[in-house]
Amino acid sequence: MIIDFRSDTVTKPTPGMMEAMMRAKVGDDVF
Repeated sequence: MIIDFRSDTVTKPTPGMMEAMMRAKVGDDVF
């Protein structure tokens, strides 16, 4: 499960991307 606007640039989620996705899930839930 990768966020679309993230996977647009990177197909493979890096550790940094995973952290960003975690933050996006809790922080930008409306987005």
